[in-house]
Amino acid sequence: MMSTALLPFFHWLRLTRPWNVLAMGSMVWIVMRWLGIDLAALWHLGQSGWIVVPMLVGAAGNLINDYFDVREDRINKPNRALVGRLVKRRVVVVTHWGFTIAALCWSGWLASNADTSWPLVMVALFSVVLYVYSPMLKGNGALGNVTISICVGGLVIWAAMGSDALDSAEAWTFALLLAVLNFIREWVKDVQDKEGDRAARHNTMAMRLSATQNKRGLIVAMTLALTAGICWIQATFASAMWTGMWAAAGLVCVQRAVVSNVRSLSAWIKVWMGLLFGGIL
Repeated sequence: MMSTALLPFFHWLRLTRPWNVLAMGSMVWIVMRWLGIDLAALWHLGQSGWIVVPMLVGAAGNLINDYFDVREDRINKPNRALVGRLVKRRVVVVTHWGFTIAALCWSGWLASNADTSWPLVMVALFSVVLYVYSPMLKGNGALGNVTISICVGGLVIWAAMGSDALDSAEAWTFALLLAVLNFIREWVKDVQDKEGDRAARHNTMAMRLSATQNKRGLIVAMTLALTAGICWIQATFASAMWTGMWAAAGLVCVQRAVVSNVRSLSAWIKVWMGLLFGGIL
């Protein structure tokens, strides 16, 4: 049995969503490897910031998101509504700012070594976006979904920056495709969370549309993403195997949308997104 003294830390760790944060670091690592960076250089304490800084920003964003989303989480995900109940609110706020400041300082070091201010600018912008996402952006139709999806696609651009490959058309196309897939997933999550969002007075895109409009919109969006992904994979890898796997996962996602199984659809979209990274790995 876990020690009582460790329970608060364990609950706080859950709020950071460690698997999500590790996935962000892995995404950056995979893209940098794909773009040809010497991964041995990332073992240097400073250079490892290209992997660690996005993780710090992501953890900070997860913490502050749960801080603001207590009301709807108690309805949609009661087992994850830990802020104010099992984790003190001030602990969440202090650690959020601690991670944010660490990320800003580290990105400043990266910017200085890369002789460009863009690493610091990106971290500052993403930190602000994640801070205001729940209280200001989430309840404004598609705006919140678009903004958070740009941040996810921005992970590829961050990796390209660390690889000195910002001129890579394949990387920018990959970032756009990843952002589109994340937008679809955020849309699906909003469909799932309509009850809690209504209680929190969040006017999400899913709430503005009827059930039929949400269903048809998701089917169209996924069909377009499926087609775009096939074109990108063929142009980048010309791999029949990855094209087939991508198409199969996409068709499963479309089928889940057709039968309105949004919970299963959300999980399958994760698989769908993961296959993109599997292809470049």
